[in-house]
Amino acid sequence: MDKHGDLETQFASQIAELQASGVEIKNPRILARLLRKADGQVEVVKQLINERGEKHRSNSSHGKGEESACRKRHDFSADDLENLKHLRSAGVHGHPAKILALFHECNDSIELTIARREEQREERCRDRQERCAKRKLLQEVQQSYLTINNREDWPENIEQVYLDGNNMMFVVDSLRRLCLNRAGKKTERAIGEIASAWNEKMHIPNVDLVFDLTNQLESIGTVKVSSAQPKYKTTDDMLVEIARQPSNQQKNKRTIVVTSDRALAALLLREGCILVKPKSWFAHCVMVLSPDLINYEEVTDSATTTATPTTVKTRFNFDQLVQRFANIDL
Repeated sequence: MDKHGDLETQFASQIAELQASGVEIKNPRILARLLRKADGQVEVVKQLINERGEKHRSNSSHGKGEESACRKRHDFSADDLENLKHLRSAGVHGHPAKILALFHECNDSIELTIARREEQREERCRDRQERCAKRKLLQEVQQSYLTINNREDWPENIEQVYLDGNNMMFVVDSLRRLCLNRAGKKTERAIGEIASAWNEKMHIPNVDLVFDLTNQLESIGTVKVSSAQPKYKTTDDMLVEIARQPSNQQKNKRTIVVTSDRALAALLLREGCILVKPKSWFAHCVMVLSPDLINYEEVTDSATTTATPTTVKTRFNFDQLVQRFANIDL
């Protein structure tokens, strides 16, 4: 398999989630490259795609309106050239057509043009700072996720676990296929059955499985199933409001939220909640319920010519976990 094929295989679940979410880019090869750049984070890829689309649309709109004005110098009239001379003398530099367009928008006032250019410069600076701050925040969130390599890595004294149901549907191949085949109810039920079996071993007082919209509100074992709608628009809104309640300020320190939505995670992190990725939670389910589904593979770096020690990669058979503990027909 070629390098691109390896990437598509590695990020198969994330690619399917992106395609199902309606992003503009559908080509799996491009999505795989973006996922590699974003360390496999779906939310970061969505942000990159949105920024790329906005930049393309902005460039297109500018290009259409200014194409004729930017072709040759002799397209400018004598008055335009004289205005450009005065503008540059006043310290206004840049693309001639853009400068003249702004000059005319400002009622041919050099003073207003200078003020407007400064506003534009400050606006670009703010946008750049906001993007940098957002990237920094997302990086901090990524680093704050709880790492679970062993069963004992799950924190003690946890009183509440919230499972972001919609966010978990595309992690396991068999569940993703169910969801894409319009079997959403089965997918919801399967996650609930696994969570119930897991909590029979963990004995956590409160486990809530929350979906944006579901009619299956019956508890599954010790797991409470909730629908964010109609009270809330999304699960994100519901979880953030719960975390921000004054009565939960101390409880948040003993609350785990399972989600890979980094925008949601950033808000919950500020409230003191502990974050776990869905894949890590499913891996912990395997550790707790069926350790025999863990496979340890020795991996050697074939790209190097010198002798290098082999590393052990842990693989979890999530599909078999679903078959064992979800009481549904796959």
